Amino acid sequence: MKFTPELEIPGGRIKPLHYDDIDGLFALYQNPEIPGQRPLEDKEQLNRMIEYSVQMAATQRGMMWAIETDGQIKGLVSGYDWQPSELRIVMRVDGLPSLSQKERADALQAAINFLSSKYHVRNFAYQWIDGQPVSIKDMLVECRFQKAACFRGAWRTGNTEFADVEQYHWISSAEKPVPRRLGDDDQLGQNLSASKEGDDR
Repeated sequence: MKFTPELEIPGGRIKPLHYDDIDGLFALYQNPEIPGQRPLEDKEQLNRMIEYSVQMAATQRGMMWAIETDGQIKGLVSGYDWQPSELRIVMRVDGLPSLSQKERADALQAAINFLSSKYHVRNFAYQWIDGQPVSIKDMLVECRFQKAACFRGAWRTGNTEFADVEQYHWISSAEKPVPRRLGDDDQLGQNLSASKEGDDR
């Protein structure tokens, strides 16, 4: 069963991670944009990450898509710390220098739209770490995120160095799904109290 769908974005798509994409993903992790993150040295780790991405989606713990535009892997959009019962998730986009902020925003929005419509996720968080491009914060505002908090020294960048983390949120205004009981809708289950047409019993 395919838990992570392929979604179209202007000029490309976001798609489930696949073993054919390992070279592109390796290039991405050779250029980490998160402060303190070291370049990946072992491609074998990407095989495990792809396997883990399937397990995460199947158990609603997270979801990952490769961002492909112009036929090239330019980034990764992911949701993690997924709390299905609380309808919330933390989003993140990693990108090569060639990934524009417009492409980053399109990928993020496509993932949010899917999670919101398919799983009714309502609370989307995003953490910007001091040292990342400031343009990412502008992109978040354009995607309707609002800064909610700043955690001083919350991200380790070295043995004794720490960076601030700014927390952003977007809360969906869509109505919450209403729990239904068996029999509330005849299409969801057999309603034993409903009479058949023409049957007075």
